[in-house]
Amino acid sequence: LTSLRQDYLFLNTVATNKGAYTRREIEGADKARALYKKIGRPSEQAFVEILQKNLIRNCPVTPDDAKRALQIYGPDIATLKGKTVKKQNRAIPDYQAITIPAPIIAQYDKVRLFIDIFWVNGHPFFHTISEWIKFRTVAPINNRLKHTLRMGTKAVISLYETRGFTITRVEGDQEFSCITNDLLPTPVNIADADDHVAEFERSIRTIKKERTRCLIQGLPFKRIPRAMMRAAIESANKGLNQFPTKNGVSDTLSPLTIMTGRPNPDYNDMKIEFGAYAQV
Repeated sequence: LTSLRQDYLFLNTVATNKGAYTRREIEGADKARALYKKIGRPSEQAFVEILQKNLIRNCPVTPDDAKRALQIYGPDIATLKGKTVKKQNRAIPDYQAITIPAPIIAQYDKVRLFIDIFWVNGHPFFHTISEWIKFRTVAPINNRLKHTLRMGTKAVISLYETRGFTITRVEGDQEFSCITNDLLPTPVNIADADDHVAEFERSIRTIKKERTRCLIQGLPFKRIPRAMMRAAIESANKGLNQFPTKNGVSDTLSPLTIMTGRPNPDYNDMKIEFGAYAQV
């Protein structure tokens, strides 16, 4: 939750927050929040000052109750919505696209593209990773029809061509044999039925079993909705693209910078963790 004065980041539920206090302390916090609403929702600082100066006769609520209510429930949502004024949006990206160094283009202008589909909770995701560049893409798909696979693959190939790279070959399994002719003149190498593309298997393991699993385990929720799981996988993939990779083409340029021209991530943009609840 974000107030007018400071930031609150809640990855714990209210029930978890209450676990740190006694029953009497929780009752005091509830009385403080009810009183806060009755007197017209002043600022949190003004509310505490009112209680400290005993400006309400026969008041059982203490300043500590008010502070405890803020720790348990966070800022009052109606106050946030009612008092927050519109500000100039300073989050609009304003940067010059970073050009790819000439030595990288000269040496790694021709790359192979590995494509495959992996499943999470019964839902398919189209995933690609390139040789040398190590740029990953992840996209949820509704089906595995020929049209879906063709459009997804062509979109990724076009992205590489826009940045000056040439896809010399596409590596996939038997499922992609149906689009072999559609991708010409780019050749498609289809693995045998019992074989798996090692490069891709490692990438899937990194995204699913390492990054995404760690992300989900850090959340306080017992069940993850489909939309949230999809966002978690995309977030894990984004994190991998944001920093230089081992055995990649550069120790300083990330795959995301190479493929999109975006600069390194800005600390000021990292305001909130994945899965946190916020009023925006």
